[in-house]
Amino acid sequence: MNSHDVSPGIAEALRTYLPELTDPELIAHVEERLRAAATEDEGEQDQELPDAPPAYDPSLDPDGLFHDYFRHFAAPWAGLVRHAAAQSPTTAAPQRIVDDFLTHQTGLVSRLMIRTLVEELHRRRTAGRLDGETPEERYAAFRRWTNSPAGHDELTARYPHLFSLVSRQVEASARYVIEIIEELDSVVDRLTALIPGGPERPRVDRLVLGEGDTHNGGRSVAQVLFTDGRRVLYKPHPIGAEAGYSSFVSWMNGRLGTDLPTVAVVPTEHGGFVEFIPTEEYAGEQKDYFARIGTLAGILFLLRATDIHFENMVSCAAGPVVIDTETLLSPRLNLPEAYDDGAASKIGALTLRESIIGSGLLPLVVRSGDDDHGMDIGAIGYDTGQRSPYKSLSLQNPGRDDMFVGMVTTTTTAANANLAVQRATQLPVNDQRDIVKREFGRVLRHAADHPDAVVGAVEEFLGDVQFRHVNQATIFYTQLLRMATHPHAMADPVVRAAVLNRVVLRTGDSPAIADAEVRQMARGDVPYFSYTARSRALGSTDGTVRGDALAEPPLTTVRERIHGLDESVIERELRLIDFSFVNKLPTDQEETGFVPVRPAGKPAVAVGRGRFVDEAVRIGERLLATRVVSTQPRHPATWIAPQVTTDSQSQWSPGTLGYDLYGGSPGPALVLAALARETGRADFAAAARSVLDPVEEQLRGGQLAEQGVSVGGMTGMAGTAYALVVARGLLDEPDAGRLGELARELARCSGAEAGTDFLSGMAGALAVGLALHERATDPAERAVVAEAVRTIAARETEALGGIGPADPRVTPYTGYAHGAMGIAPVLLRYGTEFGDPGVHGLGLRILGAVLDAQEDGDRDWPRVWGEPERSYGWCHGAPGMLLGALMSNEHAPGAVPRPVLDRLAGLTLARGFGNNPTYCHGDLACAEIVGLGQQLVPGLFGGHDRTADGDGGGLDDLYPRLFDEVVERYGQRSDTKYAYTNSLMVGEAGLAWSVLRHLDPGSHPSLLRFA
Repeated sequence: MNSHDVSPGIAEALRTYLPELTDPELIAHVEERLRAAATEDEGEQDQELPDAPPAYDPSLDPDGLFHDYFRHFAAPWAGLVRHAAAQSPTTAAPQRIVDDFLTHQTGLVSRLMIRTLVEELHRRRTAGRLDGETPEERYAAFRRWTNSPAGHDELTARYPHLFSLVSRQVEASARYVIEIIEELDSVVDRLTALIPGGPERPRVDRLVLGEGDTHNGGRSVAQVLFTDGRRVLYKPHPIGAEAGYSSFVSWMNGRLGTDLPTVAVVPTEHGGFVEFIPTEEYAGEQKDYFARIGTLAGILFLLRATDIHFENMVSCAAGPVVIDTETLLSPRLNLPEAYDDGAASKIGALTLRESIIGSGLLPLVVRSGDDDHGMDIGAIGYDTGQRSPYKSLSLQNPGRDDMFVGMVTTTTTAANANLAVQRATQLPVNDQRDIVKREFGRVLRHAADHPDAVVGAVEEFLGDVQFRHVNQATIFYTQLLRMATHPHAMADPVVRAAVLNRVVLRTGDSPAIADAEVRQMARGDVPYFSYTARSRALGSTDGTVRGDALAEPPLTTVRERIHGLDESVIERELRLIDFSFVNKLPTDQEETGFVPVRPAGKPAVAVGRGRFVDEAVRIGERLLATRVVSTQPRHPATWIAPQVTTDSQSQWSPGTLGYDLYGGSPGPALVLAALARETGRADFAAAARSVLDPVEEQLRGGQLAEQGVSVGGMTGMAGTAYALVVARGLLDEPDAGRLGELARELARCSGAEAGTDFLSGMAGALAVGLALHERATDPAERAVVAEAVRTIAARETEALGGIGPADPRVTPYTGYAHGAMGIAPVLLRYGTEFGDPGVHGLGLRILGAVLDAQEDGDRDWPRVWGEPERSYGWCHGAPGMLLGALMSNEHAPGAVPRPVLDRLAGLTLARGFGNNPTYCHGDLACAEIVGLGQQLVPGLFGGHDRTADGDGGGLDDLYPRLFDEVVERYGQRSDTKYAYTNSLMVGEAGLAWSVLRHLDPGSHPSLLRFA
């Protein structure tokens, strides 16, 4: 990181807190911001600091949570609130207002100070400066110090910014409460519109500030509770959007014959009061509820709404109600040119963001990382009891000197009475979805038929109001604000500024917006930006951020959306609604019920070649129709579909396909290449190349590795390389250097961090390397590939613990895709073909461990060593283990005894079929494995292998029957998640590949074993 005139503190802060920052211009920009922060802090040192708290009184700290300490720093501003409440004719109980203020501010001060106090507690404990025999006594000693003049002076000297920030934020909250009281006094006569049936001049009993994020100087939504028990909400921003939205909904109700409930509002000088919607179960039938959701979805789509997640929609007896409509007419930002402009992935992401999925209304799973199962934040997908994808701070061991602040995973508890998809037990998920689609389509078709009237209504009700732009997900801002409460950040202004300037990692393409984000977070607020319907400017509480921040006035964007509605747009959105419900579809419908052995007495099923090809072509044409094409040839085409990357399939949320073979775009491209060969159609070939050409260039050039793509088997570069080689062969497009360059790249990227298994680790990469070596015919290129294969094998062996590992159970699983049975045969093949007895012996030891894991009782193998769970797929369980056994015996004859093969074959027939249609853990893989077993071990399946007359029970028509009963038009007769994805291993691309492989296995190799 080369920079000029950078102090050691600033350089260290950049390395520590912004290591991802590499752009020289952004580095220089952030350096300047850090220098400014250091200068500003010098002025802060001279600010008046709060008085020391009174002597510690344990009776005021019964929980050991410092609440008495925090309350002390909130108390100086209570006088302002008390005075305003006492002077207000609307306030019935001024002291209640003060108590609510102090309770709220004590919590705010706690969030700001707790980590620093715990750090100081540990500092003094470690130094032996706490008196007492017990942890509780030593905590009390620490508290006596914090409240002493000497302790207070030491703390304020070390953390002047912390105490200054606390004072500023509490003062801002106090002045905000006064503002609300003044607003109440000014409009009290009009509040009866929000609480009909109440007194003419309602009296305020309590004023409760929101516990959520603050904006614009400590402001948050507040609840106003009246003496008769009713309540309204105060929103500290212009509420023209709320009023206009309700008017537009009422207008649409009149046009559509619907009765969606609306929210009454009373605007004020600084914000406005809105009707409080009580959360209640919908009073009607579930089918009517989802019809209302469909209508609401259509309206929100017309208005380009975003951020309508579970916190911003509630349900009452009359139906669902959007309670936060700041984010309508969502704008497109005016961004500088970027490398990924024109990329299909970016086009697809924009399509999703601007679709009904982007509204947040429908089921929508978000994840914090690849290992997180995710949380559904959609308004009708959310439910209580979910694990949050983001950890929270939690104080452990309160009242003791060993207390600490830990990171804990929490479960959701907030209830909103929305009828979650999974709780609507009276209505199957498929029916819920179809009702939503029906009403959504009705709204859009009405708008398509009457575009001028709808646009006119939007302009009338929403054309002159202010909206909010959410530049980044709120959780991103709150995480940065939480990081900024760390003692190091509170003590060092440069560290604090570096933490907050991490926004440039997401907003670096607009430095003015990033600076505005940092300014607002430095005040303790979540950034808040505003815009209006007819302008391109983006504003904040500090004024205009950028006059040309928006690509066009939002009203222009909405006008184009409504006038551009046609049946193709409507059908696209309806398909995306399908995708949003995929991860809610019941799993019990996934069973195909297929029986591999034809019942005795039934004739064999015969399927003509034309019928096979027609089905594969039908799938191919669907791939053509749904492909997202890049406008720049350096970027690959892709598809929008539910995303899957491994057999855990914890997400299934709509997205653009990635670069992996398992669930990414290379799978459909491989199928299209095969269809081009089968049919001679140029459109199939061109579509395949639109993926293959740029992916190959990026893989061979090292860009995929630079993007963090793993080398591993089906979910990494190895599987992608294999797909490229096979597809180029199908398209008859040889390249003299291809195999060598691909193999070298796989070797370069191999390492222990990739893992060791077949699906996502180096066993898969080694299998691909061996396949490339087998295909190489030029001696020089074959030598290059061989050297790469040796490198991969060496790194795999090292990652496994060497040729003599202490425990040959080298993975947590026994099976093929994720486990030891997928590693052993690859090592055996390498050891045989490359003359490496050490690696061959390692393969035998791993294989032996798997065989020894067979349980005595049911004579089956565990999914996890020694555990009771059983599985029956290629990924885990008997079918994949049978595949591994057959492959092992090819390179170590007799290593798997015939009785073991017989047992695995029996389990595969008995349990492997009928579960679902897929390659990964369903019928397609089992059928292929059975076929391989019949080929390599005649008689393996006993009398079922074939019948003399073709009329008795047997396996001779296994695939034709599977095609007839399951594969053909699967998506039209089976409403499961597998019908909605293009994945090779769990979706339609796999169905097509199985057909083509059945017709010509020589040209369409096994993807289950890269052979």
